[in-house]
Amino acid sequence: MLWVSGVWALPVLGIVFELHPGSLFAKTLLAILAVLIAPLPALLYSQRRRRQLQAIAASAQDEAAQLKLQLDTVRYRTSRLREELQAADRQARLSHQLTLLGQFTAGFMHEFNNPLAIVAGRLEVLLDERKEDAALCADIEQMLKESRYMSNIASTLLQALRRERGGEVFDASIPQKALEDALGALRPSAEGVTLLEEFAEAPRVDVPEHVVGEVVRGLLNNALAALKGREDAAIWVRLAPYRTAGAKVVIRIEDNGPGVPENIREHLFEPFVSQSSGRERLGLGLFLAASLLDMYDGRIRYELRSGGGASFVIELPPARFTRGQPYHWFAGGTTE
Repeated sequence: MLWVSGVWALPVLGIVFELHPGSLFAKTLLAILAVLIAPLPALLYSQRRRRQLQAIAASAQDEAAQLKLQLDTVRYRTSRLREELQAADRQARLSHQLTLLGQFTAGFMHEFNNPLAIVAGRLEVLLDERKEDAALCADIEQMLKESRYMSNIASTLLQALRRERGGEVFDASIPQKALEDALGALRPSAEGVTLLEEFAEAPRVDVPEHVVGEVVRGLLNNALAALKGREDAAIWVRLAPYRTAGAKVVIRIEDNGPGVPENIREHLFEPFVSQSSGRERLGLGLFLAASLLDMYDGRIRYELRSGGGASFVIELPPARFTRGQPYHWFAGGTTE
């Protein structure tokens, strides 16, 4: 096809032969030269066309790469939107469950508080009638104390489920006392478990005493359940030394049990986290503990314990100093 495309050289060659007759050798050389350059235009055109086609192919490849990138972006966004939709659906279901739980709890607490108030009132009467019997009075006082504790927790629990603090007025609590009361209440059920207390001096905290006690009791109950059947079972209840003015007061509840499974550690303080028996059966306990503390600017978190086991850290805000709470706690000095 290249040689056919070079027929343009034949008329030119004939004209040259007519106008410049010469020797046979010269004509032969001229003919050979004409034959050689005859396909040159076709070669130049094909080379140009080849470059154009290569440019078009490169542009098509770029467009294909951009389309692939856009498709990947659309797939990624679709995946993210699907995940966000699923998360929103789970959150909506959870909110609905919590709403139902709050409604049920409100009705239950109303019915619960009525007989509890009657029991507390009767205990007060019995305490007055049997004041000569010291041993009986001690038992009645303990029962009355627990009844009042249950009433306080019932009212605070409603606020936690509704996530509101309201106009509650309370006295700053002593963390050491709350820990001692929680340990005293659970010590009879801690058979076979060593309870170790390490209490440093710390200021009062701006959290009601019954809230601190309820959170600690819940953690101790969880630890006791996790340690069931263990021979060297031990629980450490630590009140960390208070050294920095304005810092949080730190309580640690630790045990040497199996610890919390890794797959649920990120969801420990979410409601309805429950997979099986033992440590994984969490339900609402830790969620309510975190909700109660959050109402009073407190925090709770989980840490791995050195040597194995679980460690829960409670952070409580220190109370503002009063006549009963010396200024040296916040200034770093001492009083005489």
